[in-house]
Amino acid sequence: MTTLADMLLERAQTHPHSLAVVDDRQSLTFAELVQQSTKLAIYLRHLGVTSDSRVGLFVEPSQDLMVGVWGILIAGGAYLPLSPEYPEERLRYMLDDSETKVVVAQEELADTAAALASPNTRIVTLRQAHEFARSTPHGTVRGGASARHLAYVIYTSGSTGRPKGVMIEHRSIVSQMHWLGSEYGLDESKVVLQKTPMSFDAAQWEILAPACGSTVVMGPPGVHRDPDALIASVRKHRVTTLQCVPTLLRALLEMDDFAKCESLTQVFSGGEALSKHVATRCLAMLPGCQLANLYGPTECTINSCAYTIDPLTVGSGPDAIPIGTPVNLTECYILDDSMAPVAAGEIGELYISGIQVARGYLNRPDLTTRRFIPNPLSTHPLYARLYRTGDLAFSTSDGVMHFAGRVDNQIKLRGYRVELDEVRLAIEAHNWVRHAAVTVTEDPRTAAVSLTAFIELNPNEAALMDQGNAGAHHQSKGSRLQVRAQLSNPGRRDEADLQGRPFVELPGRTPPEAHRRKAFARKTYRFFNGGEVKEADIRHLLAKRSVGTGSRGLETLRFTEIGEILRYFGQFHSEDRLLAKHAYASPGSLYATQMYVEARGLAGIRNGLHYYDPVQHRLVLMAKRNHTGIVKFKLHFVGKTSAIKPVYKHNIREVLEIEAGHMVGLFEEILPDYGLNIFPTRFMPSIKDKLDCAAEDHYLGSFEVAPYAVPRPEDTFDIYVQTHPNKVADLPAGQYLYRKGELHLISDELIQRKHVIAINQQVYDRASIGITLISHSRQDWMSYVDLGRKLQRLEMNDLNLGFMSSGYSSKTGHDLHTATRMASILNACGRTGGPSYFFLGGRVTDEQMFSEGMHEDIVHMKGPAEMVRDDLANLLPHYMMPNRVMIIDRVPQTSNGKIDHHTLRALASAAAAAVDDRPPVEARTDAERRISDIWKRVLKRDVASMHDDFFASGGDSLVAVGLINQINREFGVRLPLQILFSLSTIEQLASEVDREVPVVASRLVRLRASGSGNPLYCWPGLGGYTMNLRRLAAGLDADRPVYGIQAYGINEGEVAYPTVEEMAAHDVELIRRNQPSGPYTLCGYSFGAQVAFEAARQLEYSGARVDHLLLIAPGSPLLEAQGERAYRTILFTVFAGTLDDPALRSYHSVPHDEDSQVAYFVRTFPHLDPDLTRRIMAVVRQTYRFKESFAAMADRRVAAPVTIFQTRGDDRDFVDTCDFSATRVIELEADHYSTLKEPDVHELLRLIAQLLKK
Repeated sequence: MTTLADMLLERAQTHPHSLAVVDDRQSLTFAELVQQSTKLAIYLRHLGVTSDSRVGLFVEPSQDLMVGVWGILIAGGAYLPLSPEYPEERLRYMLDDSETKVVVAQEELADTAAALASPNTRIVTLRQAHEFARSTPHGTVRGGASARHLAYVIYTSGSTGRPKGVMIEHRSIVSQMHWLGSEYGLDESKVVLQKTPMSFDAAQWEILAPACGSTVVMGPPGVHRDPDALIASVRKHRVTTLQCVPTLLRALLEMDDFAKCESLTQVFSGGEALSKHVATRCLAMLPGCQLANLYGPTECTINSCAYTIDPLTVGSGPDAIPIGTPVNLTECYILDDSMAPVAAGEIGELYISGIQVARGYLNRPDLTTRRFIPNPLSTHPLYARLYRTGDLAFSTSDGVMHFAGRVDNQIKLRGYRVELDEVRLAIEAHNWVRHAAVTVTEDPRTAAVSLTAFIELNPNEAALMDQGNAGAHHQSKGSRLQVRAQLSNPGRRDEADLQGRPFVELPGRTPPEAHRRKAFARKTYRFFNGGEVKEADIRHLLAKRSVGTGSRGLETLRFTEIGEILRYFGQFHSEDRLLAKHAYASPGSLYATQMYVEARGLAGIRNGLHYYDPVQHRLVLMAKRNHTGIVKFKLHFVGKTSAIKPVYKHNIREVLEIEAGHMVGLFEEILPDYGLNIFPTRFMPSIKDKLDCAAEDHYLGSFEVAPYAVPRPEDTFDIYVQTHPNKVADLPAGQYLYRKGELHLISDELIQRKHVIAINQQVYDRASIGITLISHSRQDWMSYVDLGRKLQRLEMNDLNLGFMSSGYSSKTGHDLHTATRMASILNACGRTGGPSYFFLGGRVTDEQMFSEGMHEDIVHMKGPAEMVRDDLANLLPHYMMPNRVMIIDRVPQTSNGKIDHHTLRALASAAAAAVDDRPPVEARTDAERRISDIWKRVLKRDVASMHDDFFASGGDSLVAVGLINQINREFGVRLPLQILFSLSTIEQLASEVDREVPVVASRLVRLRASGSGNPLYCWPGLGGYTMNLRRLAAGLDADRPVYGIQAYGINEGEVAYPTVEEMAAHDVELIRRNQPSGPYTLCGYSFGAQVAFEAARQLEYSGARVDHLLLIAPGSPLLEAQGERAYRTILFTVFAGTLDDPALRSYHSVPHDEDSQVAYFVRTFPHLDPDLTRRIMAVVRQTYRFKESFAAMADRRVAAPVTIFQTRGDDRDFVDTCDFSATRVIELEADHYSTLKEPDVHELLRLIAQLLKK
């Protein structure tokens, strides 16, 4: 059997009644296929078709396609597939270039074919062939093709953009079909799905499978792009054999129903590199199925090499599956540039010879000569010609070949040769990535090569907010859309809208320390650094109830108390934060829920409906109300839709109701301390009409503040706690129902990592527990409000347990994956679901709770694109890192299912054009040069252009803090952190610095600005840095400002004074400039007590009066260590703030040189700046010896009343040495270091407040 026709005719003789072709409507046996194909062949021979004649085939996937192919082959011609999917111009080119004179077309496509072909081309339909056969009953087919004649011509894309026709002879394709039969059992037992578009060479063995006796199922048009339809065809027709490109295979593996394709016994993958990740998943989903990786250029007849994957060893193999070994009568050579074979393991270009090498390119003798060359390595006639593939490969010692990319797919990037497929495979190994592509663009101005990675996320592993309709900001945070929205206070009523309305300024705009503590402790925690969680912690948390301190009527509520209560709902600011902090949570941190206070008879507030302005801490009158004689304090909540729409597309009302619930939960936590509580009242949507809100805004509900009577009724929730494996000390992993103080295991199933949105999955990994609330509220409007209310109260715990919300259900069918998963778990347990809210949790440290920085919020600055890029940085060498990672909905494909690199390059170029890629602009002014130096240092860049954008250059909120702080120190200005969102280039920042009035770097640090009384001046301990005085200043119950006096030597360029007297003299100058006349109130902590004492003495000597001298912990902690070891211990405590830090032991082994010590402190305490650390150490060195000089102070006196707060465990040398005229010594329970920390600082604050009020 030397031709395909011979093979089919033999099958028809041996198995005439077996099915050869099947589609969704009809079928053909082998005998029927030959019969119908012969009719077409007779007609074609009548029209002059003979061996090597090219006959076009213009048909949709159908039985007509099969009859057309075999009719042309039986006639002796060579078929030319013309896919109707192809662009018209490409089809015209193929017809003209191939000089095709006859085209077989489906009846319904005949007119289209005629319009595409030249006028002298004959268009033939099967109907015409059948009519001719009826009129010529004795027609025969004689003198068909032989082995060396053409079987088909396939057009493949050319490097010039013009397709080239590859001529495949019968001997080549017959050898390929015999190999498929002998190697993979392609015979009458197999059912093959014909799904590949016929114009591609890989489709030919599917179409020609009847030659081996197999049944071919004709997939419907477009099935190669429709995984659902493909799976349906496989299951309906019991397909055994499937071929697909890795892209399609990857899509199939995402479909749960693919596992139900139990008839599949073999899957062939080809056309692109097959990754280990995809292969492993395929073998796991179809455990009884054989998986083979096929390789071969069109010019070598479909498959030249193959590799059958071993399920037992694939996991330990390379990232890319090997292409294997040559097929029958084929040889492969891996050669270097001199055409010499390379050694095993070395990369060379792959050449192929043997029976499957094509005749050449149709009508392209020049190109044929270049690509099909004489074989210098063999004298055998069968292997006389080599085809140069342009592919790179290497072989292992066992002869198995591995694809290593294209010769033209390697680029020179950053001085290295980079193979793009290696980058792509590394990206696709990421569990979030369904499909990836990498492309290269060149800057037209600079010729710089840029690498762009395109990622299609796997929705089952990397869920997004608004899944299926996700905005770009959910894929990447590069636009900073959400942060810009947060900074603009989108939920606040517009300033123009508030203009002219009456308002009342509420007392307490500067929040007390207690407010700040609550606000900053209530965070969305993304790190759980506090150690293990125990079952008892969970039970105590869930049993938490707020208990009132008494009950009082609203008529007794003072105006100041109303200000205190509402201040919890305002903004809290910190120098370490880019964004304002709030004491309650808000989805997306957009704070889009507005609060309106209805006041009737409340102290200091006009009767009416007032908008609470969280920025200005004031009430703005929106509508007047009459006082009915009964004091009323009501709260109405309205969601501002325009504030949330730019970020969320779905579930807008739900998230607004949840936020309102968080606000109510905060009221529930704070009101009992005032003898009050809060309760839902009548649902009154009409109230919105009186508030002058937008029509699209959502009224969310109303509540009433009332005297505290008893705790609120039991919550109407089901509470489920999932414990993560090995994360809860005494509770196995599982899903537990909390009821009546106990946890009852209901399931081993968990909400999994993949069910949490992508940017929160790292938090899932750190979390110990997850809690799901299921609301069974009696009032529908309260369902989601109750969910937020409950989480807010759980967040405000004293167990050091932190939480992050991680998913909720939907009223409109857009449940997040966590809600869908939990509903499934409950359904399997026979339990009732409902509106749900899921959050992750774990134990946090005191440091995390007290922190006023943005460490917990950093995830807000990164989307999936940035997080994948960060992960790639740990996998790829720096020179292979993409310049840009872009997430797209779908990786574009050509019509044969391969990656469309042309479209990708256009996308990459457009993205690059969107970023200002102008040539670097050099610094022109002194300010630009100095900021440029800081910019490069902070952003770790070698070059900085004046027009570089901070965020496009890799900046985030943490880097922003460092950049602005360094600029402020460098220039003595006070630029706010937020300035980077409006002035984000070096040029803009330099211009702003030049406009700023220089601020002299003062050592007088304002720790508390408000107060009408004389200031309190405080000296810090050894080291002279005032940060540890913040709690003292913020919590002081006294109506006076507080200043910390920083030691001279802390600021850059300063050197500490050599004596306490000089130190105090310069400090007194600062005090005098700030407060020209007394009386003066002075306070010193630790070593600062000596300076405060000396300053008081000098002030009195000059005639000024000191009304209080407060000396806190003036002695030193008693140490066992002596000499140098004692000094090093004290130096360590300057930074650690304690003697109990376990790091102290390791510090004593650090070398004594300054560089080593600075490196140790910066490494151990990451918030430290190396230069500042060095200066603090210098101050400590200079002043440490002063504590030994008490004797020199023995003859000094002060007239001021002195109060000494003696801390536990300190020496009394200072107290015993100095002579005070009026001294009171108070013994504290706190030790030297804890006295300024929570909770011990409160005892100190109480005592100082009592003294200052006298």
